[in-house]
Amino acid sequence: MLIYDFSKRGAHPLYEYLYHCLKEDILSGRIPAGTKLPSKRELASDNQISVRTVMNAYDQLLTEGYITSEEKRGYFAAELETTPEQTSFSMHSSFAQVPEEERDPEDSEPLYKEDNWYADFTSNNTIYEKFPFSLWRKTMREVLSEYDLELVQRAHFLGVPALRRAIADYLYRSRGMNISPECIVIGASIEYLYEKLIKLLPAHSIYGAENPGYRKIPRIYEEFGLPWRSIEMDESGISMDSLRGSGANIVHVSPEHHYPLGTVTTAGRRQELLSWAAEATDHYIIEDDYDCEFRYSTKSIPALQSMDLSHRVIYMNTFSKSLAPAIRISYMVLPKKLMERYISRANFYSNSASSCEQYALARFIENGSFERHLSRLKKYYRQEGERLLRIIKQSSLIPASRITGGSCGTHLLVYLDTSMTDVEIRWAARSKGINLACLSEFCTEIQPEYEHVLVLNYCDLDERTLVETVRRLGNIFIQW
Repeated sequence: MLIYDFSKRGAHPLYEYLYHCLKEDILSGRIPAGTKLPSKRELASDNQISVRTVMNAYDQLLTEGYITSEEKRGYFAAELETTPEQTSFSMHSSFAQVPEEERDPEDSEPLYKEDNWYADFTSNNTIYEKFPFSLWRKTMREVLSEYDLELVQRAHFLGVPALRRAIADYLYRSRGMNISPECIVIGASIEYLYEKLIKLLPAHSIYGAENPGYRKIPRIYEEFGLPWRSIEMDESGISMDSLRGSGANIVHVSPEHHYPLGTVTTAGRRQELLSWAAEATDHYIIEDDYDCEFRYSTKSIPALQSMDLSHRVIYMNTFSKSLAPAIRISYMVLPKKLMERYISRANFYSNSASSCEQYALARFIENGSFERHLSRLKKYYRQEGERLLRIIKQSSLIPASRITGGSCGTHLLVYLDTSMTDVEIRWAARSKGINLACLSEFCTEIQPEYEHVLVLNYCDLDERTLVETVRRLGNIFIQW
């Protein structure tokens, strides 16, 4: 006879409580494997519940494999492999209200918690408060009212045609790129597109990454088990001597302005890069144009892709900085031969970006809202850079020998005259509630000229907080 106290079931349905009681008894061994269970009518009568309740509980146990059924014989406890965690299962955890003093505090502790900084100079995302909420809401409403099936049907595997056309027009105006929308692939992130791109490129490839450079790129190569080499930078851009000596046949570059150095690849170096790419059929350049929009005193420099006559440049960009990371839309522009290869190999993939957001972004670009938003954002970032530069220069505590940046991008480089190591600087800053990065952290191979340099991303602090942050930062050098 199996009798259970149904007063402990709380708000749970009767059959669910019975299911858990039987499951616990089977897992704990109180109902040994092979034991015949009471008939449905017998168990219902013993516990003053309906036969339907027992049937539902038995059906769930049968489906999950905790019991077996034999025709004309009934139900039996199944033979199970159990673990200590399973055998110590308690009904308290599922049904009863556990007294506060009996709760394990670790049960409610999150596995990951965001740090709470007084000031964080490490984030290179957009300033979220500057997102054009009202314009985006208006555009989304228009899309939802004008489109029907297009929003719920499977989108074109290359991306919504309207968005590809809008991006092609925008790149022609802003980056000097004369491209067909048919050469654009839209995806939910640069990482997703990189994965697809790697499968198109020669299998024997060795990849080159800028040193210092964007830290995520070498991690992507390592994630896919790809051989890669560190390529040095010089005052003109990526070093051609280092590239040629590395053995790499594919190189990732950011010629408009390098992050974090801020270096603009010169016209001569661009021609050298393009000549290198044309030397062999397996040579390719991946042009990362992240945050190319943020150039303040001059116009943006034409993309390397716009100069490419040998069709060896793969152009990649994202809207995560110019709009928001939550709008998961990135894109790449492929040379014709690679695009033909992509179409033949990847046409069965579903597009990974939201169709609704793709249509909205297309409308946002077409009606000029995107470029008006960029104009406001550029003005804001320029003011933020000038303000941060002014406050640092006014401080007598920070031993800055020189400061660069401010004409493009959204960060400053502060070169320090100090005997403190970069690790000591970072940890001393953390003790003051300040999260910052040093240039050496962006290096795969650290050179002396990349040490004792702070990388300060603009962080949207009010004037008083920013002044206090710089004061705290300066104090760590005095106290050392």
